[in-house]
Amino acid sequence: MPSPEPLSASLPLGDDWQALLASVARAKGWPASAKELAGPVAELSKVYNGLAPEGSSRGDRALAARLGFSFPRDVAKGACAVRELVSSGLLAAHGGSVSVLDIGAGMGAMSVGVAIALAKAGQRGSIDATWVDSDLEAMRAGEAVVRAASRIGGIELSLRGLSHRDAKEASGVFDLVIAGQVLSELDRAYGEAERADLHAEWLKTTLRERVSHSGALVVVEPALRDRTRHLHRVRERLMASEAVTLFAPCLHRAACPALATKGDWCHEDLPLDLPEWLVPLARAAGLRWEGLTFSYLVLRRDGATLRSVASNARGLVRVVSSALVSKGKREMLLCGETAEGPGRARPFVLDRERDNRGAWDSAVRGDLLSFDPPVGSGRLALDAVRTELVDDLSPRR
Repeated sequence: MPSPEPLSASLPLGDDWQALLASVARAKGWPASAKELAGPVAELSKVYNGLAPEGSSRGDRALAARLGFSFPRDVAKGACAVRELVSSGLLAAHGGSVSVLDIGAGMGAMSVGVAIALAKAGQRGSIDATWVDSDLEAMRAGEAVVRAASRIGGIELSLRGLSHRDAKEASGVFDLVIAGQVLSELDRAYGEAERADLHAEWLKTTLRERVSHSGALVVVEPALRDRTRHLHRVRERLMASEAVTLFAPCLHRAACPALATKGDWCHEDLPLDLPEWLVPLARAAGLRWEGLTFSYLVLRRDGATLRSVASNARGLVRVVSSALVSKGKREMLLCGETAEGPGRARPFVLDRERDNRGAWDSAVRGDLLSFDPPVGSGRLALDAVRTELVDDLSPRR
């Protein structure tokens, strides 16, 4: 088996993907250059951010923008949303097939992201994906991409696309069900609380009826404040059910601290930029290319959590902010098992402390840290606490 590579080694997508996506676009008569796509991508971004009505960006222009810009960006989100499942061995091909149900698949970026995550973990095998979406033309474009890619490392990706009206044909249970940016588009006419109730019930039903006992349901949403806070409210309702296990990103089932403060929200902001070949298009469309932002939930049925698979679960927390550097100290916002109980803590380390700084100084947003004893808010004396960056999620023996 090939040696595993860090997930970041696979992303951003290489130059070969630029040529592949451009060839699919040209075959469909769609624009493919940065100059041609700048306008459609900017229009699509306004719709995505709620700054323009959905009907203002449709047809071939919108499809070309999705293929040329949104697809490679969303592939990275799909790969990163399953990174901990793959690292822990809870999502694995190992020479066999992984069954995937991709709800609201669009062009299949989430499924391709899963394939990349498995391939970069050194796995070999196949993904048997079922895509469900109301946009048949988008799925056809995604199918063309998959045919052109053939294999992704050691992973072969086969698929069938179904209209949402034919979703019942996707019978049985799956190793992985993924819903990428689906909740954002559903039930917008409902009020905040009722909408969260509806989506929590839908996810519970999907987990119970569509996910195998050892499988997972992954929900990926934009990192926009309102949409992420909606996901927090859905999480809150899901945690009321003992039948739902929260695997990631959270390390506890307690109320989300972000919901306690109006305007606060918790999301991923990983140090992963767009591919260099996409930067000119992002610039031309007036969009950012630095970092990868999204919010997500990974749900299971079998009780497995990040705490249960981490090599060191003592005082386990996730870094949920960038480093907060001010005169004489370095702070970080952490969430997990703290000295005050499950929730957030905001410790700081003084610059004059020179020893045992390795894990503290190298940690970035999204990382897992272990503190023994658990850490609280306020000054952190590193010489009195064992601090470890937790990157070993391999199955315990």
